[in-house]
Amino acid sequence: MMRSMRSFVILLCGLLAVSCQKNAPPAPRSAPLPPVTAPVLPAGKDVGRDLLGQVQADPQATSQSMARLSALSVLSIAHFPGDRVKKGETIMVLQSPDFFSAESELSSILSSPGGGDVPGIRRLAIRRLVLLGASQKEISRLTRTRTPTDRYEARSPRSGILTRLGPGEGARVSTGDLLFVVSDLDRLWVRAFLYPGEEKGLSDGVRVRVSPLDDPSRVVEGSILRVAPYIDPRTRTIPLRIVIDNALGLFRPDAWVRVRIPVRPQEGASLFRVPGDAVVRRMDGKTGVFVVRPPGGIRFLPVSVLGRGKGEAVVSGEFLTGDRVVTRGLLPLVSRENGRMGARS
Repeated sequence: MMRSMRSFVILLCGLLAVSCQKNAPPAPRSAPLPPVTAPVLPAGKDVGRDLLGQVQADPQATSQSMARLSALSVLSIAHFPGDRVKKGETIMVLQSPDFFSAESELSSILSSPGGGDVPGIRRLAIRRLVLLGASQKEISRLTRTRTPTDRYEARSPRSGILTRLGPGEGARVSTGDLLFVVSDLDRLWVRAFLYPGEEKGLSDGVRVRVSPLDDPSRVVEGSILRVAPYIDPRTRTIPLRIVIDNALGLFRPDAWVRVRIPVRPQEGASLFRVPGDAVVRRMDGKTGVFVVRPPGGIRFLPVSVLGRGKGEAVVSGEFLTGDRVVTRGLLPLVSRENGRMGARS
């Protein structure tokens, strides 16, 4: 009997506890956290966007020397990559039966009765040697000694830096093989890339500033040679070709550099700086920021992005004095904005 009474009391207490929980007032909800914002700042006069670029040798100031004849071997090499050479300077000496044959032909003509005065024959033999790369000094030596040689000297076609060497000593050479490359590194190209839409206002001849990645204080001016009229399918960007003066030897081919492109707003428009994270895109493709304006709260403001760099974006838009942009918690705001657009459509 006592055990039954005890069980009844326990059951009654449990029912009372459940009833109290159901009738208890709801717990107060925590107030939503205020959005994280940042001020909208004037961009100032020295406005530009930074791009990453790669230095290239100027093809118009680069010469590739290809073998004009075959050779049994490379006998000697006088210069190596990095050496500065002059136009006409010997880079390597080859042992070539083809060159010996060409010299023997002229020697035979010169040694024939009459000294090779047959109209046109002597001239054609000399022309063949010139096309093979023989210098006037070699032709004069052959004319004087009448002794052909198989030693063929490959000379630099221009003054500059020897940037590449093909065969090594002892290597066999075939006609058309690359012997060496000489580039004038006083004039270089820089290849950079723009995102579609950023090419507006840029044209050939626009001045830019280029600096090494490791030393932004050392700046040289360059000019845009060409804004490509297409989009690179691999990077989905627009290639930009820039020419720079490298007389001081500050840059080297294949090095990465920073390119500063000037930003010019449309007439009457002002430029502002906002955190790069504040810029979002609606589902209709329109770019903008969420601005905080009392007492109207938070609203979406369309902007034009004219450049990015160092965590900031340079934009133009209808900002008011005291505007602040939302930098955190943007996903719910974008979802709400897209929902409003869907309801209107």
